[in-house]
Amino acid sequence: MNASERGDRPGIGQGVVAGLLAGTAVVLFFLVLDVASGELFRTPSLLAAAVFGAGPAEVGTGRIVLFTVLHFAVFAALGASAVTLFRWAGLPQNPVSGALYGLFVFSLIFYVSLVVTGTGVFPASWWPAALAGNFFAGLVLGGYLHWVGPRSGVFGLRDGMEDHPVVREGVVAGLLGAAAVAAWFLVVDLIAREPLWTPAALGSALFQGASGPEEVRIALSTVLGYTAIHLGGFLLAGMVAAGLVGQVEKFPPLIFALLLLVVVFEVFFIGLTVALGEWILESLAWWAVFLGNLLAAGAMGGYLWRSHPVLQEKLRSGGAWGRSAGPERPS
Repeated sequence: MNASERGDRPGIGQGVVAGLLAGTAVVLFFLVLDVASGELFRTPSLLAAAVFGAGPAEVGTGRIVLFTVLHFAVFAALGASAVTLFRWAGLPQNPVSGALYGLFVFSLIFYVSLVVTGTGVFPASWWPAALAGNFFAGLVLGGYLHWVGPRSGVFGLRDGMEDHPVVREGVVAGLLGAAAVAAWFLVVDLIAREPLWTPAALGSALFQGASGPEEVRIALSTVLGYTAIHLGGFLLAGMVAAGLVGQVEKFPPLIFALLLLVVVFEVFFIGLTVALGEWILESLAWWAVFLGNLLAAGAMGGYLWRSHPVLQEKLRSGGAWGRSAGPERPS
């Protein structure tokens, strides 16, 4: 009897399997690219060199095998984390959610690892393949979770949108937050520099290893590449926020966790910007980053607030503080 017949949702073990399948998808994706380029195992050699602090010429079969084991261990953990996140937030486990998870989380882990290891970013022609590979891996992860889950249909998107208000609200909230930040920095760029300088700077640092403002390249590929990461991150953040709002509606004191999420998001974005290069934060100015994120939080929070009248009533009646607005009963 499969999971669909039992009506079960995929568990941690199936999340691990999904992660391993996603890791295999990445390996096959880059194997095809390496064969097409005429350099077999070029990608694992570069990544093994980054992880173990060696030059590409010094990477032998042993280090490639060791890196491959590490690669699958990380993807197994990411698969288990995806199941936990989707279940907690009430998100549908399907290729759509998986693709967003892969585009943002897989890419985030990859680039943060490069920064932590102090590795120079790979050639500019290589980063679109990294995004495409992570997107493909996310599709495989979400596809497997959907296949072993109770939902019918190829993508489960219609069921997800109908049965999961978290998805609808999260997508809308994420789009509002992403648009607010993009519009804010477009205005800042028009006043202080030139149009699209901010996404170009972040994209240049992320994909091309730019080490200063003079290396910023305002190009369609750089701007769109960063925009894809930007949008994927906000969609995922919107769904997590929508899921948390749903939990707050059931247990109002969790409102403090929601406020903490806003603070963590702010610190995370600033920390990620500094990790890419302190020159970015100096060029953008901390107040511009702070106000941009504040606008995003306001847009997302305002929408979610209007979408939950029951939560509004509970908070106004003192439910968040363990009080009731009704008359006290005599003891």
